Amino acid sequence: MRGLPIKRRTTDLTLFEEFFKEREFIWKPGLERIRSAVDSLGKKDYPSIIVGGTNGKGSTSHLAAEALLKNGLKVGLFSSPHLFRFTERIKVNLKEVPQSKVDEAFLRIKPIVEEFNLTYFEASLILALEIFKTESVDVAVFEVGLGGRLDATNALRHDVAVLTNVSIDHRNYLGSTLKEIAGEKAEIFRNAKFGVIGTEDETVVETVGNLFNGELHLYGRDFWADGISVSLKGTEFFYMGSLPIKVSLIGEFQAVNASVAIRASQILTEKVMKRRFLIPRELKTKLPGRFQVLKEEPPVIFDVAHNEGALSKLFKTAVKLKVLGDVYFSSLKDKEIDKNLKVVSEYLKVSGGNLFLLEIENERGAPIKTLLKQAEKLGMKPKVLKERIDVRKIERPAIITGSFYLGGLIEGA
Repeated sequence: MRGLPIKRRTTDLTLFEEFFKEREFIWKPGLERIRSAVDSLGKKDYPSIIVGGTNGKGSTSHLAAEALLKNGLKVGLFSSPHLFRFTERIKVNLKEVPQSKVDEAFLRIKPIVEEFNLTYFEASLILALEIFKTESVDVAVFEVGLGGRLDATNALRHDVAVLTNVSIDHRNYLGSTLKEIAGEKAEIFRNAKFGVIGTEDETVVETVGNLFNGELHLYGRDFWADGISVSLKGTEFFYMGSLPIKVSLIGEFQAVNASVAIRASQILTEKVMKRRFLIPRELKTKLPGRFQVLKEEPPVIFDVAHNEGALSKLFKTAVKLKVLGDVYFSSLKDKEIDKNLKVVSEYLKVSGGNLFLLEIENERGAPIKTLLKQAEKLGMKPKVLKERIDVRKIERPAIITGSFYLGGLIEGA
């Protein structure tokens, strides 16, 4: 089984990308701009799910969209970031909206973007809302970009709020402790009617419980996954101990993500829309960069894990599936490179493999000297890769990880 193909980023930019080409690509806190823009555009008139968390947001969002689609609903999906094409961010019925429609929609919202001086992410959300309105979706799923409290997606009213999990990431923006970060992410629950939490962490559950007055569904108490089995073909489990579910995504944690997605979709369908919901027995969603099998013999895996929690899950799955080999790693400057490389080093002690470092072709990428210094501090003897990763030339098991941006440095898959 091979995952989705890796492709070089296209040079055909959308009008949206052309517009933002010379503008600042930064996150600006505050919801005033986006709220004013939403009011100007016209507020959404369909029910929605908002999905936040440190890891698993993308998988859970896509799985929820698929579950809703399989129940006969027309589903809008807004997610980020994209790996190869901007159009990956905006989907209807899990299909990317054609670039021609994206361009047409952008021309309609461009005056709003300029009037309120929207950031890249804020404008992409407005673009999605315009497309969902034009396409007359029945429901939509919105993936949080960063945090929760000040994220643009939180300027909308959502019926169901989902928190996959919380771990340390984006300290510069969200806080230095788990409690502080949980507090930022939990704000997506404040205006929701129903809530779903995909972790049993007491700090997270308590933080959400202190500000949320709606109906809360907890993983491990109200729903769960057990009998989980994982292979390079996907993940199988029993939902609440009885219903067998197959998921194309790989990893024990994907059984949790699927359970969360099913519960959130069921709540939205039955309690908000007052429709019957059938639990899908198979979810075929595949996402590039989520334990993606680029090559079977030897196994070469691409995963966009970029924090300690995600990397730990990645390598735990790799060891369980006996994918023991080398690691190709890079990172953005603002990540906790030392902690991430420590997780890498622990895996390499088990796998007996080598560490290959390369530099991301982006101004946000960490310099190779920084990566080398951190790796050597941990007692590793890394090799510097000065060219792109050619999967065809890899002759032993390997894992490519550390950043979404690595997708653009992979060839031959």
